[in-house]
Amino acid sequence: MIKTLNAAIDRLEGAAMVAFMSIATIITAIQVVYRYGFNSSLFWAEEVVIYAIICMSFVGASMGVRYGAHISVDVLNAVAPPRINRWLHFISAVLGIVFAVFMMLYGFQLFGKTLERGQLTAALRLPMAWFYLPIGISGVLLIIRYLKVIQDVWSRPPKRHADELAAEADKLV
Repeated sequence: MIKTLNAAIDRLEGAAMVAFMSIATIITAIQVVYRYGFNSSLFWAEEVVIYAIICMSFVGASMGVRYGAHISVDVLNAVAPPRINRWLHFISAVLGIVFAVFMMLYGFQLFGKTLERGQLTAALRLPMAWFYLPIGISGVLLIIRYLKVIQDVWSRPPKRHADELAAEADKLV
């Protein structure tokens, strides 16, 4: 179940990242052409690019958990035996879930309250609430990703970084 959900989220996140990155890149390029080629600019371009980058960062947070790419302190992982390493990974995943639950709850709350108030974006005049929605969605994705981390930690113990580095060095020799 989690494996299938994880694969679906992988595809969804990949498509979202491509879409947001394409939007930001294309609009930035068009804005440069307008500014330097026609001595004019698109009044809405900066706002769209900012929102696309913000959405990329929230999608990227979930992808970071999936690929273990978040900033971490590896000193304990390098010296701790596998049994202790398992607990360290488990505790960090539980703390990640706690953070993600708050992010999800307050993100959806912010979305709802902003939608009620009818706040609009400055340039596009679109409902601001829709640009807050990725916060709550990211919380949900993070929870799913951290649950997968917990499942992986209990199905196979994490390796120490020292052991991984030694294995890499052996391959090079």
